[in-house]
Amino acid sequence: MSRLQSLSPPSPLSNYWIPSSADVYTMIEDFDTERRYSIAESQSADALTSSFDIFTPPQNRTSGKICPGTFIVFALSTAELAQEYPEDSDVYRKICQYTPGRYLGLVTSAFVRWNEDDDSTVEEVIVHFVSKDTPQPSAVANHCIPIFPVSSTEPVDSSALHTSILFPWIDHKQWTTFGVRLCVRQTNPSALVFELRNEDLELFENRAGKDHNRLESLHTILDDEAKATLGRLLVTPFAFPAEIWFDIRNHPDIKEPFSFVGDIDSLER
Repeated sequence: MSRLQSLSPPSPLSNYWIPSSADVYTMIEDFDTERRYSIAESQSADALTSSFDIFTPPQNRTSGKICPGTFIVFALSTAELAQEYPEDSDVYRKICQYTPGRYLGLVTSAFVRWNEDDDSTVEEVIVHFVSKDTPQPSAVANHCIPIFPVSSTEPVDSSALHTSILFPWIDHKQWTTFGVRLCVRQTNPSALVFELRNEDLELFENRAGKDHNRLESLHTILDDEAKATLGRLLVTPFAFPAEIWFDIRNHPDIKEPFSFVGDIDSLER
């Protein structure tokens, strides 16, 4: 069995099924809401770990407050990450002084964990990247869907995703197989929220399931370096603490998805 075979989303119903927000299941067992976050640990998963969770929701899991289909801007919470280290250490100061990039993405799953020990909750979301560029290398360049509006310079695509309120930028693409798991530590609410229409969220889910299945064929196409790079953009089994913004406008410094790997590398050093 190839290492990429584990990337296929488990489904008793269809090869192209994706778990809903209430069904999604983490690979981390015995989650402790009091644990601190380690950059090294969050990247310790196999580079080819599945982006999809196993369909076995634990009893202490409920649907999240953030609706799947919502576009957000997010950034790593360095304040939360720094708590892993003593306040008088060089590592603590370095993390606190680091300014992480902000990224644009679509919430595709959301759920709340309940810790019976202290009756506390923590919300996690799975976010798939949005970018002006297509995924790379070329073998996965079609693992994306255009988001309307699309300029006249782009080929007409009837499958473009539509939002309930007109998306604020043109020629952006919704990536289907690459994203990140976030633990929501701070939110910035907004009266204006950009969401996919219900039928377009279903369109994304169907297309993402198909593209995810195609990842298996990359085992014979890509070299080890390319596999490792792409693997780091798959959803990890560990959630990164993050700050999120619901108003996705007025963020002129939005970074491309591959810069997220650079953020992690900088904080690991």
